[in-house]
Amino acid sequence: MKNSRVPGRLLIFALLLPRLLFGWLRRKPAAANVQRIVVLHQFLLGDALMATSLLAKLRQQYPAAEILLACPPLQTGLYAARPYGVQTLPWMPRDFSSIWRLCTLGRVDWVLLMGENRLSFLGRAMGARWVSGFAGETPAYKNWLLDEAVPYADTPEAWTDTAARLVDGPEPARFALSDWPLPSATLPDLPARFVLLHVGASSATRYWPADSWAALARQLRAQGLGIVWSCGPGEQHLLPTAGIAPDDTVLAGTLSLPQLRLVMARALVNVCPDTGVAHLAKTTGQPLVMLFGPGAEILFGPGRFFAGSPFAGVGPAWFPCRNQRTIHHREVAWALRCGRRLGDAPPACRRPLCMESIQVVDVINTLVRLLSLKENYE
Repeated sequence: MKNSRVPGRLLIFALLLPRLLFGWLRRKPAAANVQRIVVLHQFLLGDALMATSLLAKLRQQYPAAEILLACPPLQTGLYAARPYGVQTLPWMPRDFSSIWRLCTLGRVDWVLLMGENRLSFLGRAMGARWVSGFAGETPAYKNWLLDEAVPYADTPEAWTDTAARLVDGPEPARFALSDWPLPSATLPDLPARFVLLHVGASSATRYWPADSWAALARQLRAQGLGIVWSCGPGEQHLLPTAGIAPDDTVLAGTLSLPQLRLVMARALVNVCPDTGVAHLAKTTGQPLVMLFGPGAEILFGPGRFFAGSPFAGVGPAWFPCRNQRTIHHREVAWALRCGRRLGDAPPACRRPLCMESIQVVDVINTLVRLLSLKENYE
């Protein structure tokens, strides 16, 4: 049973049954009576960071409440500075002890689900007085235990702004670095003036060709800028080996997330595909060039919440196979994206032509423009 979901599920259903039988009359707690809020998710890094707006809005609307963020263990180090006064609770579906800790927290006034309504079963097992999530997840049984189902926007909107819709009230104030201070961490030696190039991504359909990364690095060196190469653990094969110069700094899967955030905060500009690390860059206040292929900028760009930092997306505004209309297992009429995986057989993506269409000249021109804006501002 080790590393199995079964023990945790048995615990959830054992606690859930009496709470369903005797909890038929439920009301949303009045704002003045909300003492403890739990935001519950198992998102990957990017989706979790885009939902920072939800944490900001909760603190704005419930300044005296205890806000707990129950998230995957690898993400907890990022929140050590307790942005918006949030405390993390690491948990995993296959870790019985972490589910037990959640179910024995004591009073829980409100559980909010960022996107996975199946977690409403856990929220109710925790004894939450109210459980909120987004409407329309498929299959429908995942929504059965929601007390409140909040619809997505009916017009195009970045996911980072959608996340805050779970809480009533005015939009949260724009992100500021003072809300999420940078960590203190030991770093390797870095160039005085450098651009960070992050070559990894959560899906192979988001890889930019190695030759393109190498060409971009050559042009940056020609302008007297240092290069810091970055990728996640196990992604070293994505580094353009022939395009790395002796004076470049290579940080290949060697940094923790807090360390990487600090490196990105020291970069003149960060260049990343549309992946979790790009959304981490949004929390540093530094300029970000984001490469969009399968994903659309309107969905995964800065939105209104992260609009305070220099940002530019590069990639096709439209692509023929960017034609799927789902976000987190929900049909959204205005959304256009591609969630296919790389593979030979349909409906897989045989070759990420959308990423290959991104031209080095467009990236370098965008980067230079952002760098100029930053220098003029300073």
